[in-house]
Amino acid sequence: MNQLIAYVEGESDKLALTTLLKPLIDKKNLEGIVIEFASVGQSGNMSNNKRALLVKYPKKAYWIIKNNRESAVALLPDLYPYNVGVPHANYSQLREFVLKSFGSLLSAHEEDFMSRFEVFCFKHDLEVLLLAAFEQLQEHLGISIHETWKREVEEQDDNNPPKKIIQSLFRKAKKRYGVTTAAEILRNASLEDIRSKCPQSFAPFVEYIEKLTP
Repeated sequence: MNQLIAYVEGESDKLALTTLLKPLIDKKNLEGIVIEFASVGQSGNMSNNKRALLVKYPKKAYWIIKNNRESAVALLPDLYPYNVGVPHANYSQLREFVLKSFGSLLSAHEEDFMSRFEVFCFKHDLEVLLLAAFEQLQEHLGISIHETWKREVEEQDDNNPPKKIIQSLFRKAKKRYGVTTAAEILRNASLEDIRSKCPQSFAPFVEYIEKLTP
């Protein structure tokens, strides 16, 4: 294993994860494994990006792994909104459908490719990491904020996912929430702290990277 490419929906996701995971990325580089984040980024409509990621990128992953037997590919979409790209109302269903799609591309002598393709997700979206980075978020906003959301940040109501909460806070602070904003907030956050507050979906992705070996 010398390379992991993790595909996400948008450029904001890519920048945020590259920033937050920098210590781990650097550590893996020293071990001889290059960690790269790439975004679909083909549409301002994130549902379209999610659909493309889940429908088109298993095939893209197949060709990457076929052309470099030392590579691995992970897909990291938002869990919300549901039933975009593939039928799903939870992570297990999303993962099952995407793995099945990838597996259908393999010939008998390529079954080992399955061990180098994985699917994770944000629950419900990238902004869950910002809710977990409460102090850094508040400092960036420049206003006093109160936790009106569930303390377990990955357990927000489906009708009020983290992204909607964050957008509301930025409107209140009269600040723009742009492509680089999440990365700016997470630059000063502790990866271990964020990981501990997002045990369901984000922590398993971090553990997956940690366990990669050359």
